[in-house]
Amino acid sequence: MQDLRAQVTSSLLQFPEVTLEALGEDERTLNSVLCGKLSGGRNGLAWLACGPQLEVVNSVTAERLSAYRFSGVNEQPPTVRVVKEFSWQKRTGLLVGLEEAEGSVLCLYDLGISRVVKAVVLPGRVTAIEPITSHGGPSVRTQHLHQSLRWLFGVAALATDVGHLLLVDLCLDDLSCSKKDIEALDLEVVTRIPAEVPQRREAVTREGRHLCFQLQNPSGTAVSTLCYISRSNQLVVGFSDGYLSLWNMKTLKREHHSQLEGGRIPVYAVTFQEPENDPRNCCYLWAVQSTQESEGDVVSLRLLQLTFGDRKRLASGQVMYEGLEYCDERYSLDLTGGVFPPRGQTSSTKLLSCQTVEKFRSHVDREDSVNEGLF
Repeated sequence: MQDLRAQVTSSLLQFPEVTLEALGEDERTLNSVLCGKLSGGRNGLAWLACGPQLEVVNSVTAERLSAYRFSGVNEQPPTVRVVKEFSWQKRTGLLVGLEEAEGSVLCLYDLGISRVVKAVVLPGRVTAIEPITSHGGPSVRTQHLHQSLRWLFGVAALATDVGHLLLVDLCLDDLSCSKKDIEALDLEVVTRIPAEVPQRREAVTREGRHLCFQLQNPSGTAVSTLCYISRSNQLVVGFSDGYLSLWNMKTLKREHHSQLEGGRIPVYAVTFQEPENDPRNCCYLWAVQSTQESEGDVVSLRLLQLTFGDRKRLASGQVMYEGLEYCDERYSLDLTGGVFPPRGQTSSTKLLSCQTVEKFRSHVDREDSVNEGLF
């Protein structure tokens, strides 16, 4: 890897001075860590966070699009831990996971008005957020989901440091955007899906809570990453002990659970890849194991082959894979091999981000014909 040279495709973009000042203040006073990410897609967003401060800029022009400072329930300010891009009802926003002194809060942040329009109290410390759908009701756009999820309006998967795996109703059919102060509502956690979901949801909503389905009981092991694969309708769950699970969103059943060959190294990220012209019903899942904040210097790629019983082409033109038959690990690559630090310094390799690079026919429900990777 030492022989590889990066090709510069653009000049270095400078973030707005007001953004740097806002983030730098918390970095100094609260001793917070600066974090951020570039998101793919046509919106071209980049978010930066430090402590309670969130900054959103255009990743192409570096223009400041939105900014917000979150406040906690007490004097101690919260910390932005997880951010995911989310669009609904022709709006663009972010799902933000905040860590507070006692528990966490999920916020739906509207970029257009720079305001939080939903807030939900979560159990434990939030570690991952993944949108499942922004639609609701028994419509064509939700027919791939389990019947109980089709009665909800917007669904997001959430995970915590003790192994909670939750499917939360975002209640997008009731957005009180006119209110300036949004109160964080509680969850109504259901361990077994009730027979009459619409009636249960109506009663829970009337009491000022959000309905939530718990996929699995807390195991004590932290969930380190979540990824929803629309082309196979699966939720991928990675754990801090190197295990990886696949959940079917049509049946809400776990289809696969195994530890990667990298052992008890956290599964830090996963990304899906569909072959261009494979006649078999096969797809691939890249899993990244990385020590990140813990001791050690490990970043490795694991390629898993997913084989399905059927492959359907929907009316939109999108291919949907169904009936997982097996999931096997086929290939591995150590990204830290051959990387030697300068004399007198210790090696510290960390994963920033990863994404597959695909070329496929353009479909109406896909944002780009090519997904560009950021490494």
